[in-house]
Amino acid sequence: MPGYRQPNSLEGLSLGRVCQQIGEMCQRMHVLSQQSSTAQVLAFAKETIRPYYISGLPIHLRSQVIEKTLEELSSKPVDSLTLISALAATYVLAVLLNNDIKRLKIKLCCYYGCSHQTSLLKLLALEGRGLELLNLTRSTLLSLDCELLYSALFNMKNLLNLTLQNIANDVVLGIIGKSCPRLVILDISCSKQVTNAGLKQLLFEMKLQDEECSISRQKYTSWSRLKSLFSIWKIKSSRSKKRFYSEKVFPFMGYESRNLLCDTLRVLNVTDTSVTSLGVLLVLMQIPQLESLARYNHMEHVAEITHQLIDVKLPFNLTEARSCKTTPVNIQLLAQVFPKVKKLHIYEPYHSPDTLCLFPYITSLSVHDVLPENEWLNGFYNYFRTNGQILRELNIQMIESEDPLQVDVKKILSNCPNLQILIKNGSNIVWTKGHDPQPFKYLKKIQLGCTVKALVVTKILLLAPELMSLHIQNSYDLTNQHLKELVKPSIKYRNRKSDKCNDNNLQNLRCFYISKARQVSATGALNILHSYKRLRWFGNLANWDDDDIEILVKSKKRENMNVDFCSDAHWYWSNCVHIQ
Repeated sequence: MPGYRQPNSLEGLSLGRVCQQIGEMCQRMHVLSQQSSTAQVLAFAKETIRPYYISGLPIHLRSQVIEKTLEELSSKPVDSLTLISALAATYVLAVLLNNDIKRLKIKLCCYYGCSHQTSLLKLLALEGRGLELLNLTRSTLLSLDCELLYSALFNMKNLLNLTLQNIANDVVLGIIGKSCPRLVILDISCSKQVTNAGLKQLLFEMKLQDEECSISRQKYTSWSRLKSLFSIWKIKSSRSKKRFYSEKVFPFMGYESRNLLCDTLRVLNVTDTSVTSLGVLLVLMQIPQLESLARYNHMEHVAEITHQLIDVKLPFNLTEARSCKTTPVNIQLLAQVFPKVKKLHIYEPYHSPDTLCLFPYITSLSVHDVLPENEWLNGFYNYFRTNGQILRELNIQMIESEDPLQVDVKKILSNCPNLQILIKNGSNIVWTKGHDPQPFKYLKKIQLGCTVKALVVTKILLLAPELMSLHIQNSYDLTNQHLKELVKPSIKYRNRKSDKCNDNNLQNLRCFYISKARQVSATGALNILHSYKRLRWFGNLANWDDDDIEILVKSKKRENMNVDFCSDAHWYWSNCVHIQ
């Protein structure tokens, strides 16, 4: 049975109370600033309140207080206090932030010209010198004061991880290039004002004169100058391709030297920006050690342009790639240009699964919008037989149809013995008869739909002793008897250490969720709840009748179970079974 609900520890209760008091105090300071001025209130906070908290709270507690207080202020319900709560974050940092804090995440609320933005950036420049991670996000477009941002970032000598979601623009990228020489991770996603020109400013020192008035067209298109810039890449000999390359790429390459972050950057997220495939190619050529472009989805275009323009002597080092509407030619080019890919995401594939063998190091594979055709399914089975040994994560999303394919999950799991996460949606899931395979000792998370046979559910629970999350969309033949029988093997395997599935009592199971199971009632549900002591989420109650729901709710309250009952939203929004 799940553990009993317990009150928070004394430390947790104390931490919550301190955060609440600081949050309320900072909200009052914001109200006070409207009667005088922000500068006066901030000066008062620094001189009078700040010394008490800086000296009284050790760094590990102060870091927790900052994070929890900012989180509580940003999660206030949408009412008249929302804006006040968000602006009060500046006062929280004025009281608690010091150069010993390493990580900071802030949800910005300020609009153009807001005095609190100015105060915040000045505060970061003064007290954020020790930051290694800075996360600034905004739900709508925001313009930052570039001079103050430069001052803040320049003083953060140890900054390794920077997030500016929906905030960055080309000028901001130039500031980052100048002031962040040790940056390893940069996230500028959702910033529509970021273009290829901004990447130029991020990567290169601004030593060349203005393009429009100082440099002649002849100098821009000098082929000898262009060749000298790319000693490790051989430009293909076609004259038209040379001209295209000179006109499209060279204007972004005319700077004398790279910024220092080109030697340290490993992850660059340009998702949902105005950066094109040429801009991405520019980044890859200047940062050959780059490992990930995060959720950028058009690597097939980058591979195609690379193939058209240059002969790569040293292939790029990307270990993650995402591609859309990939053809057989695209997938071959991807494998040639990015041979070290370990994590591959493909959307709307127009090639056979056999071509996935071109990537010998894949440990995480996601394929979305797969056509519901037997040819594809058999191709997947063949791929798993040859390459399934190294797979750790697998996500296959088939296009839903009126006549879904029958997918044998036994074949998948048997050929992928090291699989930790399996997501298979858009098809009916079955388990073929025959001898059971060896236990899936690494399988921790699984999500299956559309319709899943009861035999699949029982076999997975019996053969996956380390399972943490089970998500099933529909299992119409699953009954209370099936769930009752699941409890018996747990005792048997626990007492018979020689059995092939030792200690199979699912002590790690935390989420048991079946969206629709018409033949399961409260009796069967209680069997599950009483059997798995770490269970934390259980559902779906939305499709049950009122009497069963009442029985479960009363049992939970009477036995003080520390478990949450989930509804439909859990299938779509939870992170129980998720591949990044």
